[in-house]
Amino acid sequence: MTKRLIAVDMDGTFLNSHQDFDRKYFLKLYPEMQAKDVTFVVASGNQDSQLRAFFPHTADSIWFVSDNGALVKQPDETVMYSAKMDPEVYHHAITYLNSLDEVYPVVSAVKSAYVLNSAPKSFSEMTARYYYKLQSVSDWDAIDDTVLKIGMSCPDNQTEKILTLLANELAGELLPVSSGHGDIDLIIPHTHKANAIKRVANYLNIPMIDVVTFGDGGNDAEMLKEAGQGFAMANAPQAIKKIADNVAPDHDQNGVLITIDQLLKQW
Repeated sequence: MTKRLIAVDMDGTFLNSHQDFDRKYFLKLYPEMQAKDVTFVVASGNQDSQLRAFFPHTADSIWFVSDNGALVKQPDETVMYSAKMDPEVYHHAITYLNSLDEVYPVVSAVKSAYVLNSAPKSFSEMTARYYYKLQSVSDWDAIDDTVLKIGMSCPDNQTEKILTLLANELAGELLPVSSGHGDIDLIIPHTHKANAIKRVANYLNIPMIDVVTFGDGGNDAEMLKEAGQGFAMANAPQAIKKIADNVAPDHDQNGVLITIDQLLKQW
């Protein structure tokens, strides 16, 4: 039996517009995946603790790639890989972000995520939906933690402009990627989801040709390109669909689960 790996992005991909998924359908398919030696991997820009909470019945057999590949945990929560942002790079980035209007950062680190006390209440409340471990700090220099990435919220119509500004200012230090809807992440070079998935696949002796990935945003681009089969969601931007091998149905139509169901019947 061929060993395979399926990696799914969460927001806009596995999760529907209500930030949930068809749990009954998933719990029907999951034993079938296990029976066919398919490893299920969650690969998201979100925090590990938030991702794990979505899978109360199966988390102990799922691999979690969080923070856009900066943290990889085995099913038993053993850390396989953790990136570390250089303190000087972090200081440069956070200082520059403070100079931009209507840009609100969230620093994602190993122990927690952090926002400023001075951030708008609406931003802090929204951030708390995605970062289950979240602390407010008075100053960015007050953080005593290993920084994995820096996320931010910005006006939706300013996203492309801010991406360009960040790419120019932080060239060679951090890579700005967009997950859509006014959200941008600054990630450590070479710590994207694709490299994290390769680490898992190599550990499990699964060649990348036997890896299937699902995504909808710019932070999924590498893993869609490098997998044996990359599925962009029907709701993904056209640029993401172009780099994928296939298009799965919309995230509000159980697109990932329907496609996995079809693949399992073929394997």
